[in-house]
Amino acid sequence: MISSHDGTVTNSNQRTIGIYQGKIAAEFYDDILSAQLVQISQLLKNPGVEKLSNGPDYVVKLPLQSSRGEIIVALKIFKRQSWLKDRFDHKHKSKAERSYNAAVYLQENNIGTPAPIAWLDHWENNRLIESYFLTIFQPAICFRDALSNIYFGSRNNEPLMELLHLVAPAISAMHAVNFLHGDLGNQNILLPKHADGSWAQPQFIDLNRCTIATRPLTDKERAFDLSRPILPGNYLNFFKYIYCNHQMPSDELEKNETTYRKRFAFHRNSRHFRHPIRYLKNRHKKPKNPVYPDPKDYWLWDEKSAQPMIALSRKEKNRERFIGGALRVLAQGLVTLPALYSAYKKVKQQSYSQPIVLKDRIGVALHPRSEYIARELTLLHELGNPPALLRFCHHENEIIWDETITLIQQLHHDGIEVMVALLQDREAVLHPERWSAFLNKIIPAVAGLVSHIEITHAYNRIKWGVWNIDELQVLMAPAFALQKQFPQIKLTGPACIDFEYLSVIAALKSLPKENKFSALSHLLYVDRRGAPENAQGIFSTLEKCALLKALTTISPQCEDKVIISEVNWPVINTDIWSPVVCPYVTPKWKDKPSGESESDYANFMLRYLVIAICSGHVDQVFWWRLSAKGYGLVDDQDQFRQRIAYTALQYFFVRLGDATFIKKWPSEKNTYVMEFHNATQQILMVWRTKGESTQLPSFDAQKCYDRDGQLIKEVIISESPVYLVRPL
Repeated sequence: MISSHDGTVTNSNQRTIGIYQGKIAAEFYDDILSAQLVQISQLLKNPGVEKLSNGPDYVVKLPLQSSRGEIIVALKIFKRQSWLKDRFDHKHKSKAERSYNAAVYLQENNIGTPAPIAWLDHWENNRLIESYFLTIFQPAICFRDALSNIYFGSRNNEPLMELLHLVAPAISAMHAVNFLHGDLGNQNILLPKHADGSWAQPQFIDLNRCTIATRPLTDKERAFDLSRPILPGNYLNFFKYIYCNHQMPSDELEKNETTYRKRFAFHRNSRHFRHPIRYLKNRHKKPKNPVYPDPKDYWLWDEKSAQPMIALSRKEKNRERFIGGALRVLAQGLVTLPALYSAYKKVKQQSYSQPIVLKDRIGVALHPRSEYIARELTLLHELGNPPALLRFCHHENEIIWDETITLIQQLHHDGIEVMVALLQDREAVLHPERWSAFLNKIIPAVAGLVSHIEITHAYNRIKWGVWNIDELQVLMAPAFALQKQFPQIKLTGPACIDFEYLSVIAALKSLPKENKFSALSHLLYVDRRGAPENAQGIFSTLEKCALLKALTTISPQCEDKVIISEVNWPVINTDIWSPVVCPYVTPKWKDKPSGESESDYANFMLRYLVIAICSGHVDQVFWWRLSAKGYGLVDDQDQFRQRIAYTALQYFFVRLGDATFIKKWPSEKNTYVMEFHNATQQILMVWRTKGESTQLPSFDAQKCYDRDGQLIKEVIISESPVYLVRPL
């Protein structure tokens, strides 16, 4: 059973305070303070009173004197009510008294709330004339405003997740003492800080709607409170997981939370029907500073995985999509399909048929931050100075951009080939003039120093801030305008991600006839299928690369060149550093860890590189990234520990960096035998996709090396590539 807390407090000192009925907490009671409360209505007219909130019931801040000196008080002033509500409150206690009793209960149970000082009610003829609730003023931002600062300010995932890990357990603790808040909006959760700037215990306010149960709250009751905090859908899911002690919410909690949230949304959206005069009066007024972004405009960066986060739930994303745009993309794909299929068959037949010089075909991406540069340059040199890819991100600042430009100048001076990628955010779409200024800073500075410039990033993923082709065109236009000033630059794109080539087709077709990419760049991940030889339908890595190549042969908007500008496999047990798991380890990922072992990671990437380049379909591949805990060659969170993949790639460059691919030998279905020549040696690189075998190719090898460059006597063909070497 749930009942209103009766508010019996044995340590109160007074029932009658001048014309008021009320109580003063024993902690604060003294004659000086009591004398001021008698004339509280007069004190509210003093110039030192500061209004903190608006609305019929509002809060002010004012100083009061006590025997201990001045105290700063938050005083809530409750409005005059209808006679019916007065009759109810006369029997069941006023909002002020209920708030006081609730605050006392929370404090007794070590739940955060500003310390209650007093409640005061002035009744005349059973009508509530004045009603006040006083607490110590808590200098703190509310949850709503803290979220707003993140959404419109830092646009950073990390502080948002920190808030979720702070607030959700506090609500869970409140519910654990059988306290149901009843109005748990983001504005009613204060977030004070310690002196060192760290977050202190959240404080719950606006308690007059609360109820306290004499037994544990049911999931349905908990769901009512959980339906009030406003968060984008994906983060709301994280919030509920954290609330449930990092477990899946029960079906009852989920069902009722969804129901209550829909009801509250309907209530909020129907205000213009319930308050038509107020709506007509304010309908043309737009808030100067909106509290929350438009659903399309949520954009939060995660530095751990170097990508924006998925903020919206699938349902929210679908609600914001324009079906006409999707149909247009589909129609363009269907129109292109006959020519593309014909070109694909020809390209596929040519797989592994031409000699390929490997030099400068395989590069790695660097992280241009001051604390990384020296270490990464050393690591790059130890790899043999392969080509480097560097990102410029619109959401970052000019200090980082300038550091990156300086690094490019150094790499160019050292004779290292550089490609750059220019990444958008949602602000680039909303404020195209800022995006144009960004391009006008970067492109002229690097025009003579880089091989290619990739424009935009993964537009086919909403989390990257682009919702449709029209927005993509706005981002592309200033880059091609700059190409007229700097004709030596080679622009690449559209840099779509994964096996979603309809988006590639639509992007190419959206380019004006006078604009043309110097290469088709793409982010081709296959990690969901495991090994690179695994097929998605009929398309393994080989077929996907062939299809990309075919697109370049039929599109007038692109030169006949393919660059895979980003690929990796996530490393297992890297949790929130993994690009798949971040920013929160959900119960799903706890039960089924995502990613590959460091050994498989090395195997898969080497095999991917050889398949992509030696097929003849891809001109260049960049390993994303040299240093990253969740997916890098080096673990930057473990003192830049070199993973197996680093050693494997280092030896690959030693053995094959200057070699030429000759041919792929006929072999069993799951065995790959790739022949290479360098100036003095004939080399076979051999692996199996499954199982092991001691049956070697007919090849009189002088020496045999494992994946990591160790000399081996007994050769076993396995998922880990080996090198068989003999003189030419």
